[in-house]
Amino acid sequence: MTTQEPGSASWPSGKPELIDELITQAGQRAKELLSAPDAAAALRQIGPDRLSDIQRLELSPSAVDQFVAVALRLAGSRTARGDACDHLVAYFRTPASSLEIEAERRTIWQANRDGAALAQDAGIAAAKIERALSGHADADLAMELSRWAALYADLWCDPRLGASGEARRVMLEMVSLLHERSRALAAVLPERDGIAS
Repeated sequence: MTTQEPGSASWPSGKPELIDELITQAGQRAKELLSAPDAAAALRQIGPDRLSDIQRLELSPSAVDQFVAVALRLAGSRTARGDACDHLVAYFRTPASSLEIEAERRTIWQANRDGAALAQDAGIAAAKIERALSGHADADLAMELSRWAALYADLWCDPRLGASGEARRVMLEMVSLLHERSRALAAVLPERDGIAS
């Protein structure tokens, strides 16, 4: 386990800056969603699709959406007081149980054996991340995509999330896609440098 800074969330492979940034974004979104009167109850109401707003977030492969869903569930707990970001940091500071992680992995691997991988959904989600990072130079973009791949390598099987099985399968597929795109960008850089020189 990587040693974490005092305020950082706990993840097997580190990435504290990325995690802290995403948790801050998620905390802000959760605060906005909870700002209306009776919002906490409304977010749990079941809609015509038999899902609550929180459950819809848990269907998303987006890391921020998953963290927002956790923040909203924490805000609805009896002990919830104070800032949504603080709740998230405190919640993710405690490492997930290795037994629970392994149970999530086995469940998703079994689902992947029983059905087709959700490659199209994973491709859309991975492309969305790359578009959000498009302002980076290619070398930086390759490194950033590698960081995101490492994040999703931890995220897809993290039992602290309420992610649906389908969302976890998409996240797992995203790990390979993000790694592949990162390697492809990194491979092109030496060729470009050679042409430039």
